[in-house]
Amino acid sequence: MIPVMIETLVVGLPPSPSVVVLRPLDENTANVRVLPIWIGPTEAAAIGIALEGQPRLRPMTHDFLASIIYALNADIERVVIDRVEGSTFFATVFLQQEGQLLHIDARPSDSIALAVRTQSPLYVDEDVLNSSSFPYIFAQHANREVAMEQFKTFLDSISPEDFEVTE
Repeated sequence: MIPVMIETLVVGLPPSPSVVVLRPLDENTANVRVLPIWIGPTEAAAIGIALEGQPRLRPMTHDFLASIIYALNADIERVVIDRVEGSTFFATVFLQQEGQLLHIDARPSDSIALAVRTQSPLYVDEDVLNSSSFPYIFAQHANREVAMEQFKTFLDSISPEDFEVTE
C-alpha cells in the first residue's frame, strides 16, 4: 500500500466529468506519479467542501456517516483504493471496532470524502498505482499556478477509457 494525498480536485459542471487526482506522499519530485480518478459532480463537491474545512450548519451525507461510525465505537483505520477494472476503481474502508477489523466495500469518491472529513490515512494499492498512474513532470523552479494550469490542460486531454487495463 502506498500512502497518497489529494494533489488536486477538478470539479466539472455536467456534462463535464470531475476528477480527483491522487499523488504518493513519499515520491521524490524527479519521479512523481499521479492517479486521476473520474468521479461524479456531487461526490466532487463533497470532497471539495471537506478539503475547504468549511463548517456546515447541518451534516452532509459523509459527516452523517462519520457520526454513525463513531457512535458505534468504531474508528476509521484507513481507506484503500485497492482495485481497478477497466476504468472503474474500487475502495475499501477499514474500520476498527472493539478489537475487530472490518472491511467495508465502497466507491473511491465516497471513501475519499470520508477520509478527508475524518483525517484518516488514504492509500492506493501498489498494483493499482503501477497500472493506472501517469508520470507527472514538474519543471524545475516552475510557478505552481502555471504548473497547475498545465496539469488541468493535461486532464482535459485524457478520458476514463485511457485507464482501461488491457491484458
